[in-house]
Amino acid sequence: MLNNITTAIEKLPALPAGRRAALDALRSHGLPTTSEEDWKYTDLSKLDTLAIEDVAPSIENHDFPAAYDCGLDALNTALAGGRQTRTIEGRVELDTGKHQRLRLQVNRDAQLILDDRTASRFATFFAAIDIAPNARLRLLRIQNAAADAQRLTRLKVALRRDARLEAITVDLGGAFLRHDLDITFDEPGAEAQLHGLYLARGATHVDNHTRIDHRAAHCLSRETYRGIAVDKARAVFNGKIVVHPGAQKTDSEQRVGNLILSKGAEVNAKPELEIYADDVKCAHGATFGQLDEDAVFYLRSRGLDADAARRLLISAFAHEILDRIDDEAIRDRVTREFEAQLK
Repeated sequence: MLNNITTAIEKLPALPAGRRAALDALRSHGLPTTSEEDWKYTDLSKLDTLAIEDVAPSIENHDFPAAYDCGLDALNTALAGGRQTRTIEGRVELDTGKHQRLRLQVNRDAQLILDDRTASRFATFFAAIDIAPNARLRLLRIQNAAADAQRLTRLKVALRRDARLEAITVDLGGAFLRHDLDITFDEPGAEAQLHGLYLARGATHVDNHTRIDHRAAHCLSRETYRGIAVDKARAVFNGKIVVHPGAQKTDSEQRVGNLILSKGAEVNAKPELEIYADDVKCAHGATFGQLDEDAVFYLRSRGLDADAARRLLISAFAHEILDRIDDEAIRDRVTREFEAQLK
């Protein structure tokens, strides 16, 4: 895969110095392998050949980082043609279905909707988001790409004093998906609420990795994810919470629930909690199971057939997340798309 990417980028006309530096960093770092813990269940070598049309053109007003912390960081920058900086105000919608690298600033209450709207087969979307003191961001990421789509997404969110984040992520489509969501509490009094739903069916591979770094005192985080795997799909969820020294009065909770609905389906879920402060309140846990056959029997006794009863129970499981989408039109659309996947 690495050779295909570098060859495609080098074919671009007038390759700027910044993009060439990103390409050199990609060669130097390489891509993560399954020997690394965070990539144990997700093999990037399975990504298909990159076509030249997948690479974004060079754009003059984009800049380039001075250094790259890993090969994926350099990969995204090389494919996106640099980094764009903008302020998020009011309601903003961005397309995660194409290569982008963004630095986003939230100075007051705002809503950011990340929707996968482009029919590209392969896309990388990386964004660093800074939420200013007392600001609030409602973040919604929706992914229902085509059956052969491959997506790599990374969001890094830094919260300042008394900032608020409400994030909802939904994954319904695609073939090979990896999403990273990193939250950092840099100053006291901030709060983050994370809610996610992933549905893996067919031969889909969907991997969600979250990391919450409590670096400041008196911050609160809540995280609830719901996963559903059926057919021969594989789902991965890794949620890591780190309470750093000095982050006293941290209040953090993480809950992950998974339904495995076929013998060939697989879910690898691992909640992690590291605490280096002594005055905190933290909890985490993960559950795995199948549908409650007593509940199925009860619904059948009320007149539903077996398939309808199971769909109703699966929908109820998912709606703990879907009902949190406060935009009615988007909530109705995503609910329809979810229910269509169950038929």
